[in-house]
Parts: sequence; C-alpha cells; structure tokens
Amino acid sequence: MNPVLQEALPAEATKDVLYASLSDRVKSIFADTLFIVILMFIFVAILNNFDNPPDWVKIAVFITIWLLYEPVCVVLGCTIGQYMMNIRVRRVNNTAMRINIFQSYIRYIIKVALGWISFLFIASGEKRQALHDLAVGSVMIKL
Repeated sequence: MNPVLQEALPAEATKDVLYASLSDRVKSIFADTLFIVILMFIFVAILNNFDNPPDWVKIAVFITIWLLYEPVCVVLGCTIGQYMMNIRVRRVNNTAMRINIFQSYIRYIIKVALGWISFLFIASGEKRQALHDLAVGSVMIKL
C-alpha cells in the first residue's frame, strides 16, 4: 500500500480487525526458523567454496542473518512465516500502518529475550498482544 495512503487512513478503519491467534503466530515462528536454518545451510555451502574462511566470518554471517531477518522483513511487509499464515505486524492504533524499524528491533529484542514468556500475555487481552507487542505498540492482525 502506498505510504501516503496509509497515513490518510483513519484509526476508525481498525475497528473490525481480526487478530492473529497464538497457533498462527507459533506456526509463523516455526516456518521462519526453518527458513533461517535453510539460509544458514546455504551460506555454509557458499563459505565452504572458499579456502578455509575464518571462523569469525561464519559467525558474523550467522549473527547477521538472525539480526536482520525478522526486524527488516516486518518493516518491509512480513516474514516468510507471516506471509504463509496470512498475518502481519501493524501499529495498534492504526492497523493499516506498519511499525517502524526502531519499533521492530525493540520488539524483536524483547521477543528473543523473553522467549515463550512473552506469548503468555496473548490470552489476557482482546487484541491478543504478546508482551513484545505491548512494549512497542504493535499488534498481529489476520488478513
């Protein structure tokens, strides 16, 4: 959607929103993890074509994959798992708008730090927000 049009949509457009279920979110995370593991195998195969690359290069590639994949994909649209489950991360006060890169990284850091504990909050609210969603003002919607 055009960013100019996103800004013009009123918050009232978010009233009839379907929020992503815990099972949709878990399936999405599983698919994303599988995709990241496949990416790692691909990069290992590529790095093995070079004559004994240093370990720090391998470590840097793997850390970069983990640090970039979810936050950047969420800002640009969605991750592979979110696409498969037809769910998206949006702003809680206007579900037509994506979150920004700062919100995406804070959300990801909290999600990784707390793990499954963050998802315990989903059952307690009508918008099914995990703790990492509450922290940055985001929500997972079902398209």
